[in-house]
Amino acid sequence: MQVIKKRFLLLSCLLGMTANAEVIPVYQINEAPGTYVQTTLTHDIYRYSSDAQLNDLVVTDAQRNKLPYRITAPSTQVNEQSQLADARFFPVAVGAPPEALIALSSASIRLDANEISVSVEKTTNDKLQDQSAPVDFYVVDVSDLKTRIDKLVVDWQVTETSQYLEVQVSGTNDLTTWSSIAQTTLVQLQKEGQLLTRNKISVNLSEKQYAYLRLKFTRGNENLELRKIQIENTDKVANAPVVDRWEVKGALAEDQDSAMRAGNHTASMPVAAWEFARDDIAPVANISLNLGTIMYGDNIKVFSRNTEKQPWQLLHQGIWFNTQVGSEWQQSDAINIYSNSDIYWRVELNELVRTTLNPTLVFHRQPQTLQFIANNAAPYKIAIDDQAAPNSQQTSGQIFSQLVSGKELQWGQVAFTELNPNIDSFARHGMQVSWKTLLFWGILILAVAVLVGVAVRLMGQMR
Repeated sequence: MQVIKKRFLLLSCLLGMTANAEVIPVYQINEAPGTYVQTTLTHDIYRYSSDAQLNDLVVTDAQRNKLPYRITAPSTQVNEQSQLADARFFPVAVGAPPEALIALSSASIRLDANEISVSVEKTTNDKLQDQSAPVDFYVVDVSDLKTRIDKLVVDWQVTETSQYLEVQVSGTNDLTTWSSIAQTTLVQLQKEGQLLTRNKISVNLSEKQYAYLRLKFTRGNENLELRKIQIENTDKVANAPVVDRWEVKGALAEDQDSAMRAGNHTASMPVAAWEFARDDIAPVANISLNLGTIMYGDNIKVFSRNTEKQPWQLLHQGIWFNTQVGSEWQQSDAINIYSNSDIYWRVELNELVRTTLNPTLVFHRQPQTLQFIANNAAPYKIAIDDQAAPNSQQTSGQIFSQLVSGKELQWGQVAFTELNPNIDSFARHGMQVSWKTLLFWGILILAVAVLVGVAVRLMGQMR
């Protein structure tokens, strides 16, 4: 029995070592800033992976334990940006006649050499600024403004009576009929070094909705002195992640007849064709052509295939241009190629440029974010497991979602170090069945044979 136990132990160790040997580290993260860690994956990881969905990707700690992870699209950061512009405003005295408001603009007519010109000049009108009479309201001139108005920012000289203001805002286009817009309270309070300020009025007006605005203060207007009125617009700006972009050089194809005619008994169609082979299987969103500083404006056809034995599949047919506009070179928009992981590509242009062009194929895609849960056992490694299950990423993602459900997470962004493993060690670049896989199954068969032999010997002894 002792002999049998030793044999079982030896076989278990061999099988364990063989299984672990299938996990090949690609990147290393030396330290984690917290429990929830994320890093950016580019197309480079697809040089090692044999699955376009990265089902063979694993994250391990220092003890080679596999950690829960998920792969997501990068988040878009949305920031608010505000712009301020000074507005012209006029105090209107109590009792000022309605026609006095029209004096906000003064017109002049000039006759010169049988030519009549009319000009409108914005001026400050003394009738509206009668210092002997109290101010009834303020008129804000927005007639020249070619944008919307989100808020009015009011700046005034703070006194004992003007710390707390109540204001009504109205709008008009004819300085006669006013429409109510908003009613709010403005505050500037100070006490023991503490400051409470509320000096913005939300109006949310579209462009050219009103030519003039009226601010009427119903409280705190005694000796009120406005120093400035500004118009504030706030826009949300999305900071999209940087596009993952890489180029692949090609070579003139042996077959300079269009691939569209392949297999058909029709006349050949000469073209200028280049073929490209990339070393990754990253799903591509867009492709473009880099022609350098050589002018081109003619037909283009783009083909792809996953293996050299497959026929070419037409992906795009249209017009491509590369031209100089002023001092800058401009080209056609990138061609949309939905989630294409093919390795081999072919580009066909007009046959007249066969000897003048040397195009480079440019691939575009959004980078991905890898998120995992650290366990204080650094360093962590991002690796490829050739023996991973086909749906391992989905399983890991479900476990990950349950672990973070209902929690407010603070993600720590980290960078990794490239380990640069031998590319031939990975299944996609080596044999279809790797030597490690053959070794694993060889040991497994040997183990079964040994067990059968032991069982036969035991049965013989029992007889």
